[in-house]
Amino acid sequence: MKKKRAFTLIELLVVIAIIAILLAVLMPALKKAKLIAKTVVCVANTRTMSVAWSTYAADNTDKMVSAWTGYAGYWNPLQDGTVCTNPWVDWAGYPDYNDPQNIKDQVRAVERGMLFPYLRTIKVYRCPLSKKDQARCYTISDSMGNKGSDGASFMGGEKPVMKTSQIRTTSDRLVFIGEDDVTFGGFTIWYNKAEWWDKPPVRHNDGVTLSYADGHAGYYKWRDQRTSDRATNKTTVDLQLGNEDMIKLQRAVYGSLGYVPEPAP
Repeated sequence: MKKKRAFTLIELLVVIAIIAILLAVLMPALKKAKLIAKTVVCVANTRTMSVAWSTYAADNTDKMVSAWTGYAGYWNPLQDGTVCTNPWVDWAGYPDYNDPQNIKDQVRAVERGMLFPYLRTIKVYRCPLSKKDQARCYTISDSMGNKGSDGASFMGGEKPVMKTSQIRTTSDRLVFIGEDDVTFGGFTIWYNKAEWWDKPPVRHNDGVTLSYADGHAGYYKWRDQRTSDRATNKTTVDLQLGNEDMIKLQRAVYGSLGYVPEPAP
């Protein structure tokens, strides 16, 4: 009868070393694959919301929901809005992650929005990479149905469109954008100068998820380092001449530029 041979200590150490090497090689790839999968989900969310946005307009004589929320005041969340009467979501105040009631208020704010009857799945309103207890991370471009602005001072002279029929090329016009932190307003960017208003989002591997008026959606990775630096507060400079990322967003938000771009310094 043959004796069973056990592993020696050296052999066990060699096996452990091989496993450690394999994990070291595979972990970055697995982490990257996981991030890509979450980005795909986020893009799908923005596409779904664009469909709900279009359906609402079709059911309401072409009138868009407001990009602004239904807030009554910065510190008066979940009240009847004084800024707009048809907010796509309501406003629950800035997220307070130490307050258990806050996430419930955020969910209620989504449920009170005009798009909720068309999109009742709460998890679609948030990105898989959202902060803990952040019920919503998407925002509508301020140029779409924004009743909180006269279009002259707030957006640099280009008035928002209020009906989908006013959009010339729906495949080029931005509706939803995945932001790192949402506010009571929509996503705002200047029309008439090369300057950030809201900080650019960088949640998705230094990029952003976007959806458009024709219902398509996608991912865009920032190309100008200044975009990422502004997003992460490595710089506080909003004026960034020749920033191709900014120009892309401005064209998507407004359909045109209100200034002549200058080359990057």
